[in-house]
Amino acid sequence: MEKDRVLVKDVVFPVFQMKEDFKQSRLIKYMEDESVPASKRLNWLPYFTYFANSFSDINNYILPYEEPADEFEEQINSHAATDAEHNSLINKDMRNLQDKLKDFTFADCLEFLWNDNIKNSRLVAYGIANLTQMASNPLVRYCLIRVIEELGNTFFLISHKCTVGVIESNYFGDVHLGYEPGNLHGCDPDKFESQSLTVEEAETARYVMQKCYDLFFDMIEEMYDRAIENRFDFD
Repeated sequence: MEKDRVLVKDVVFPVFQMKEDFKQSRLIKYMEDESVPASKRLNWLPYFTYFANSFSDINNYILPYEEPADEFEEQINSHAATDAEHNSLINKDMRNLQDKLKDFTFADCLEFLWNDNIKNSRLVAYGIANLTQMASNPLVRYCLIRVIEELGNTFFLISHKCTVGVIESNYFGDVHLGYEPGNLHGCDPDKFESQSLTVEEAETARYVMQKCYDLFFDMIEEMYDRAIENRFDFD
């Protein structure tokens, strides 16, 4: 390797410690708590709907390259197109729970989704949009996406053991888990990780990775605060 270059593999390596740190979040501990009935451990699901749908926008309009210039950009576009469809899973969950939420008016829904008590879930999308602009290099953008995917895999490995009342969630259950391998869809990680970055590019990649982690950690900490309020009872 050329002097003063850094392997992408070495840059993304800290994501494995991020996964371990993520497991210490209060929400993940809550979902693992056997003293809480499994049917109640996803009682915060409606609060997640803003993020899930805004993440579809991120994958449709922010992460992809408008005119992919090489195979790396094409691979990122392919991955984003797949991830953009996952919001349909949580929307299906909400349809299945409609009888429990029939008193919600459209105005109630707007006030619910744009309440300050879930501001961190809204900030994730804006934050990722900003980080994506910094990650114009597809190898750096890969590092950003890798954090998103690894944290998603970590989360769904826990959430798929929980239910929404008697209903298995499409979004938090086995269906979505099957779509979250922890890396880019249909891509051998070595394709990206065998490449190298300049020292400056590597620093940018590390920065966007950490900021991305912080966004997701803050969001699920906020979700825990909503969970313990027990506003929704889906039993």
